[in-house]
Amino acid sequence: MRRTALIILGVAGGVVALLLIGVAIAIATVDPNRFVAPLAARIKASTGRNLTIKGPVGIKLSLEPSVMLPDVAFDNATWSKTPQMLTAKRIEAQIALLPLLSRRFEVVQITLVDPVITLETDASGRGNWEFGAANASAPGASTAFSGSAPAIGVANFEIRNGTLSYRNGATGKLTTASIDRMTLHARDMQAPVAVDFRGKVDDVPVALSGDVGAPDQWLAQRWPIPIALKGDIDGNAVKLGAKLARTGTTTSLDNLDVAYGALAGSGSIRVINDGARTRYAIELRVPALAVADLGGKSALPPGKAAAPAPAAHWIIPDTPLPLAPIVAVDSEGSITIAKLTLRSGQLLQGVGTQFTSHDGRLDAKFTTDRILGGSMHGQLQFDGRNAEAPGVHLALDAQELDLPALAAVAGIRRDIRGGKVRANVDISGRGTTPHRVASTMSGTILVVSGPASLGRSAVQGESALAQLAGALDPLQTVDPTTDLRCAVFRLPLADGIAHVDRSIAIETGKVAGSASGTLNFRDETLDLSVQPQIRAGVKIDVSQFASLVRIRGRFDRPSVGIDAAQSGEMLAKIGALAATGGTAAVIGGALLGATGSSSAPCTVAMTGKVPREAAPARQGQQATNPGIPGDVGKALGKLFGR
Repeated sequence: MRRTALIILGVAGGVVALLLIGVAIAIATVDPNRFVAPLAARIKASTGRNLTIKGPVGIKLSLEPSVMLPDVAFDNATWSKTPQMLTAKRIEAQIALLPLLSRRFEVVQITLVDPVITLETDASGRGNWEFGAANASAPGASTAFSGSAPAIGVANFEIRNGTLSYRNGATGKLTTASIDRMTLHARDMQAPVAVDFRGKVDDVPVALSGDVGAPDQWLAQRWPIPIALKGDIDGNAVKLGAKLARTGTTTSLDNLDVAYGALAGSGSIRVINDGARTRYAIELRVPALAVADLGGKSALPPGKAAAPAPAAHWIIPDTPLPLAPIVAVDSEGSITIAKLTLRSGQLLQGVGTQFTSHDGRLDAKFTTDRILGGSMHGQLQFDGRNAEAPGVHLALDAQELDLPALAAVAGIRRDIRGGKVRANVDISGRGTTPHRVASTMSGTILVVSGPASLGRSAVQGESALAQLAGALDPLQTVDPTTDLRCAVFRLPLADGIAHVDRSIAIETGKVAGSASGTLNFRDETLDLSVQPQIRAGVKIDVSQFASLVRIRGRFDRPSVGIDAAQSGEMLAKIGALAATGGTAAVIGGALLGATGSSSAPCTVAMTGKVPREAAPARQGQQATNPGIPGDVGKALGKLFGR
């Protein structure tokens, strides 16, 4: 038994020795330069382009010898302005030993060192990688050269320290990538190609790895081809799963499963090369999204300081709108978000939009099933053909919004029970930022609230809406609750300015009031005079009642004071009543704006139809007592000598 084992080992050792001797002879007798001409000829026949190797081909002996092709260039398409599609300082081909005995090259790995790769399309969308003949080899490919040319198989492909550029011939947009390292590996023709990429795309760090389909699928164009990638882009974790297919001029990604940071979605994307422009068809479904999570983790480049904040602070942002993608891309489709959380913490449910964009114009219809307790739908139209002053039109209709939630968003801190709000917006403007659009907008904004119970307000907010609400309801810090009957906020806008003529109003069980003046969205300032009125029969301490209030200043921090002009007019009116023998009750009614139940400031605010003022009572004619408390009347009578 021992003798048999020794014989077997001896025979095996002899075979190995013979193989090594044969390999050594093969390496010594094979001149790699003899394969350059057949290789270039085959590539010329397959692609119609020249492959040039300017330096002598070298060979490096080892257990897996390497063939080195120095100074390589591959011609570009005839319509391109760049002469070469590929240049490389060196191409290294690592070769398997045993196939050399039969004069057959099996390449273990091909490495491109310092390559420059240029990819581009012409105006019609044709790529310079489209050769009009058989496709070029892919990792794992195996073809047989004619005649005595040996067969070549490639298992691994690598790029070191390369650069790649892609130019869209229709738009002129250029995308560049620097490749630190990129590898492709295929076990065989039927196995998926494993890819690993490290580098930057347009100076954005990118690290991706995954599978991109089997080589024989790419060569035979057997669609769809599965794609599965994951990694990191600009500090955000990313994932892409899809099935890639191409039919005619349409490239599609179906069964899309994509994630970027906190954003994840599913659906499909189709890219249609239609003439000189590329059109995108997008169907995307997002289960949940928080706006606060969209900032990403990107930091400023080293040594680059953050830009200083604008000198002027605007409530409506003065940051540029994303105009370039809208102008450059033709698209259509829909995006739905099951749950959308705003920066304020408000949760929107069932957010959906259907959109089309063409030739710089966007038309988007949107709906929200649940927002502030109600629902909303509308339409946004954007015309970006004038890059300096693009046009924006917004039409919006919201129903059954909860007044407590809306008041909280407006900065009104008060316990509110009940109350439903409807809002209608129809405005148009021009500008490259939201603030500039607001500065030029014309149209109407209408907000109407129904009955509600308002709790006592211990602290009044600083916002313009909070100050206005306090002026229209001066008893909010006195009464434990206020019976709100209606509230109307209507802004007729022209060139960024709302001219308010009693189109802001409130009615409660004790008070009815309205406001007049201007809201200027150009500089975000307001100047409003507010005069609440006591309802007939209401007993009230005059010291608790604020009348003839003027609110002026910036939207975010207005000042509140007495309206001197209106007060002077009121005093003149009171003096005239006193001089003509007016009773204390009549004088008190003039001062406090007492009103009967027939007065309807909300109706006036909504319709814009202001009723005629009643004619003053003739001298000697008894005026109707509007229900001014007796102690107030007496005090006023003493004031004016009555």
